[in-house]
Amino acid sequence: MRSSLGFDLRALQVFATVCELRNMTLAAKRLGMTQPAVSYTIKQLEDVMGVKLIDRNRRPLTPTAGGDWLAGAAAQILHDTQQIPIALRHLDKGLALRLRIGLVDSLSDPFVSVMVQRLKLSIHYLSISTGLARIVRLGLLDHSLDLIITNDPLEDMDGIVRHTVLTEPYLVVLPRSIDTTPSNIDLASLGRQLPLIRWNSQSRIGTDIERQLRRMRIDIARRFDFDSSTTILSMVASGLGWSIMPPLSIFERKQLLEQINIVPFPGPAFSRQLTLFARRGEMETVAERIAEMSRQILRDRYVPEMLKAAPWLAGQVVVGR
Repeated sequence: MRSSLGFDLRALQVFATVCELRNMTLAAKRLGMTQPAVSYTIKQLEDVMGVKLIDRNRRPLTPTAGGDWLAGAAAQILHDTQQIPIALRHLDKGLALRLRIGLVDSLSDPFVSVMVQRLKLSIHYLSISTGLARIVRLGLLDHSLDLIITNDPLEDMDGIVRHTVLTEPYLVVLPRSIDTTPSNIDLASLGRQLPLIRWNSQSRIGTDIERQLRRMRIDIARRFDFDSSTTILSMVASGLGWSIMPPLSIFERKQLLEQINIVPFPGPAFSRQLTLFARRGEMETVAERIAEMSRQILRDRYVPEMLKAAPWLAGQVVVGR
């Protein structure tokens, strides 16, 4: 049955196959048609379009300029058509056709590559971006992101669903040159000895740390601040100062572990929580699935490395609720 356009998908398939093989006999054989039927289909398509699509005076057969453009358009249309049943099966199973995920930047490598590997066969289009908590928050608000995993609790936002992914304590990170044990760390004295390499005040981690220092009435002169865990950890490893960091940000850069010391935060313990958020009524099944996948990646790829380097973290790093 022909559409109101005067041609159908079968005509486009015939034309695309002729353009690919540059031979009507070979195209007919692939398509299970006769050569005259292929030739007739191409002629009808030319009549509908009002232009010649194939230069029949050249061997092998060659598309005209218009035919070359139509061949590209036909290939895309046929590809998109083939995706329709796949898309419908995905929807029927509660999976996403398009998924845009935002992650705080302490979840980058290898977290992103492992997630992509596990999702590539079940998602038609996948986009993963990383950034500061305030950036991924905005992405969820303006609908440019479907799901986010962040350490921002989003307490002021309604209409969202939450899935706890990880809870982890803040730790003190020291250069190897400082010979100290957890029992004799004094943050105020440490701050007089070496600069505190701070997180940028616009980052959620920076806000958490500054709030805790104020609670403890510890005032350390501000000298360096950055928004990159790589930069902060590299500076500590180089002996330029010390810092306060969550384990995930430390173990993302495990190649630097031999150049630093990690000790528990002295005084009242404080921690951060990574949570997956999605808009209520949108992709809730997918959100639950991604949250569990994220927990599994952390269990498999991160927590064992943390406990190997710092066994005393057992029970402090909690995956899930």
